[in-house]
Amino acid sequence: MNTLKTEIADVKNTLLQMSSLVEDTVKSSILAFKQNNMELAHEIVARDKQIDEFENNIDKIILNIILTYSPKDNDLIFLLSAKQISEQLERVGDHAVNISEQIIALFKSDAIGVWSPGTIDMASIAIKMLGESINAFVFSDSSLAFNIRDTDKQVDELYNNVINEEINSMEIDRTDVKSGVYNIILALNIERIADLATNIAEHVVFFVEGQTIKHLSNEAFLSQKRQKDAPVNQTSLFGKEKTPALINPSELCASDITKREPLECLHNHARYINMCMEKTYLTLNAYFDNNITLFNKCKDEVLQLEHAADLIKRNVRSHLPRGIIMPIDKFELFMYLAEQDNIANTAEELVNWLSYKQISLKLSIKEDITGLFKKCLEISSFFPDLLSDVKAFFQTGDETIRDRIKEVIRNLRKKETEADTIENQLKETIFRDFKDTFTVYYLIRLVENIGKTADNMVSAADILRTMVAK
Repeated sequence: MNTLKTEIADVKNTLLQMSSLVEDTVKSSILAFKQNNMELAHEIVARDKQIDEFENNIDKIILNIILTYSPKDNDLIFLLSAKQISEQLERVGDHAVNISEQIIALFKSDAIGVWSPGTIDMASIAIKMLGESINAFVFSDSSLAFNIRDTDKQVDELYNNVINEEINSMEIDRTDVKSGVYNIILALNIERIADLATNIAEHVVFFVEGQTIKHLSNEAFLSQKRQKDAPVNQTSLFGKEKTPALINPSELCASDITKREPLECLHNHARYINMCMEKTYLTLNAYFDNNITLFNKCKDEVLQLEHAADLIKRNVRSHLPRGIIMPIDKFELFMYLAEQDNIANTAEELVNWLSYKQISLKLSIKEDITGLFKKCLEISSFFPDLLSDVKAFFQTGDETIRDRIKEVIRNLRKKETEADTIENQLKETIFRDFKDTFTVYYLIRLVENIGKTADNMVSAADILRTMVAK
């Protein structure tokens, strides 16, 4: 007869099998690239479905456990962490597959791929980080997880060096453009694998210590750990006199979360997400206007707003009292927060991507790209009011408000479809009008990042719809 204990053991075993497969897939993809092994590359691409099946199976097991046993405390923390880790592992597998697909494409194009020393070092460190993040989970070792997070800084430095080297090489010798673009894509996938290994390590710390550590130094975390029973003033992270004017510390939902209900924190989080998107739009326009001073100012504000939104998410997850009674399931609340936070994360990726290279474009392309972002901004502007309606619905149970929420979400889906159409048309234009491979890659990546914000928003809205549909 199954019990909560045996079901959780099943999650652990399945997660370990998945991690073993993913780790081997990453190692094999790197080996295939080094050896230009087409057969191995095709085998790795075929593994993608198997990795996806593992993630789906883990999701089903966890959902069944939650519905059957209503786990609490450490068991619930473990299940939340396991779900997040399986998602990160699936994404690691996607990047390994991406590397193998680049090998196949490189072979078909007759281009010569030459590994730079920096890329070799990146791959070696990323593989080690992934293995250690899995070991940290197996042995519940938060100290090892801390070390993994610190190691990620080395990969980021190497990645920036590789990008700069490849760009300089392509500018000097145009015949290197094709292989240079492949090397940049390879470096990007390796860097993301290291980031995902770091995410896994952070979820291990959440599971072991019951606290999130994203954007928090080891010293700060250890200090909080020693004082975890004392009130924590999260707003001090900005400094009393150095708080940016666009950030209100009283809205960051710190240790007074018992007084300001979680739904109010979701509303504050949505406001910062929308502000982040607005600043990203200004950053994009400053980039196209070649206004470096304004670009850097707006970019810094985007990063500040992303950090503020992340603080709200972390404070809700870390300080939510165990006994608090809410009109929504905690698991759904955490899922929604993570999905909504991805909007700001994508905005951060977008402004960082813009900072790598200045490209001169004709006015029509600039207008098309800003038009796509405007459509995404339209979607994000709905979220603060949408969260206000969600809060009002759970306070009053007014069916009129519920219907309004559903109608807004249907409207958001239509706008996301419109954004997809604009994105696809833009890609066709880019492929048709630009011959330089690097410019095509740079612009396609930019457009996809913009479109991704709309995808994140609709995913968050769908979770909201599930909340109010019950």
